[in-house]
Amino acid sequence: MELHDPTGIAYLVAAVVFGWLALLTWRRRAHNPVVAVSLVVVMIGLGVSSVADAVAVAATSQRTAAIASLAILPGVGIATGAFACLAFGITHPQWTPRRWLVALLLVEPVLITVAAMTNTSHLLVYRGSGAAGLTGSAGWGYGPVFWWHTAYSYLAMVIGIGFVAWGWWKAPPAFRQQRLTILLATLIACAANLVYLARGFGELLDPTPFGFAVAGTVIFYAIFRQDLFTFSPVARALIIDQIGDAIMVVSPGGRVLDLNPTAVDMLRGMNPDAPANLVGASAQGLFGENIVSPGAQETELLVEFASGRTEYQVRASLLIDRYHRDLGTVFVARDMTEANNQSRRLAAAHGQLVRQVETIELLRADLAEQASRDALTGLHNRRHLVEEFASMIGAAEENDEPLSVALFDVDRFKSINDHYGHLAGDAVLVGLAELLGEQAPAGALVARWGGEEFLVALPGADPAVGLAFAEDLRSRCERNEIAVEGLMIRCTLSGGVAAYPGSGATMNDLFHAADASMYEAKNAGRNLVRLHEPHTTIASRPL
Repeated sequence: MELHDPTGIAYLVAAVVFGWLALLTWRRRAHNPVVAVSLVVVMIGLGVSSVADAVAVAATSQRTAAIASLAILPGVGIATGAFACLAFGITHPQWTPRRWLVALLLVEPVLITVAAMTNTSHLLVYRGSGAAGLTGSAGWGYGPVFWWHTAYSYLAMVIGIGFVAWGWWKAPPAFRQQRLTILLATLIACAANLVYLARGFGELLDPTPFGFAVAGTVIFYAIFRQDLFTFSPVARALIIDQIGDAIMVVSPGGRVLDLNPTAVDMLRGMNPDAPANLVGASAQGLFGENIVSPGAQETELLVEFASGRTEYQVRASLLIDRYHRDLGTVFVARDMTEANNQSRRLAAAHGQLVRQVETIELLRADLAEQASRDALTGLHNRRHLVEEFASMIGAAEENDEPLSVALFDVDRFKSINDHYGHLAGDAVLVGLAELLGEQAPAGALVARWGGEEFLVALPGADPAVGLAFAEDLRSRCERNEIAVEGLMIRCTLSGGVAAYPGSGATMNDLFHAADASMYEAKNAGRNLVRLHEPHTTIASRPL
């Protein structure tokens, strides 16, 4: 190989770019391993193909050039399959590919590698003058396996581009620019390859590695330098525009991801020279020295507005997903001006102390009740259930009475969110909560256990009664439809029932027994209820 050959050097430069991007991406894999690893595999696959391109055009030996031409193909197959995973991971930040999918994506690269290594015996990849003897690739033509490989590669690219395009179309405004950048960069690189395959560049070198080197650089910048894919876009209903508190979401890299109008007003009061578009701006630049450290959790903030001073209580909470990845920080600033003024008036007006203390106690009681309720469904939350369940078990033991628990999970709830949107998913949860409240007998404790799971504690109910209650609720849910903005959504429940003391004598024992029975129902086909049989092994949740 002639090192001074400009074409070979160009391909080697592209390979170096791919390798450098793979290294930088690997170092930043902590925030989103799926996206990072997928991008690393794409870069490695394209890098290997670029090295093979360089050898193919610059090698002095015809046999070496011919082998290198065949070696280009496996890297392309690996890169395109990984690009499909990358695109899906960008639009679904919580997704993790299953092993069978990874194995399936490796089938084509393995097959094209075997076909390339044995091409001299069948000429199905490349054919034409010199193909059988590996005497050079200048006169080669494309065989059927080459076109099958090309069709697979473009199918994977089209699928990936489709995911990015769909994500761009559905994304909030803060995320659209980044996804559009990725989409356009990929389309331009693919267009260059199509023109080359159609012989549109004549005898010029294959521009595909250079196009994808530029596209890879753009994708890396959009994902990691702009800090906007490390946080999963969520429905705006979770950050309600009308809420009185100022809410701002900041990425791990310190950029503003989202904020409500109250937060906009607060930030502009603090920093009149703030940019017109606050999303994407540096949080440190907006807050200055007033930004709250997540470790501090809570602090006081004074802002001088034209109308006067406003006192805020600012709380910082880390966002951690189920894989313990840092998604960013949520800052909630509550206007405490009036509350603080009231406290000061309480201290000054000693004669009204008793009445004001009573008011405060009422407010505290109201807050305590609110703290025991789930904000979305209005049902009791998990913390309240855990606190109350100990006394329920104690009463059952003291009075020698049965006690049953029923755990329910909405079947295929993720598909409801994906198909109808998160607002529709929230409406389904609210409708199910209403159905649970109507169906539960007097004295029962109904709570949202978490996510799409609900738990009902039934004092005095033996296993048969608990099973009948769960089956009746499941049947009613199956028959009923939930109206959401003109749509009628039907969903089903899978349930598990466990009874004290046969299935356990503690909250944890009963929950695990009901949980295992619920997943038996799911594994049996969903839309079923199963009763835990005492003295059986409790299986763990499936992954």
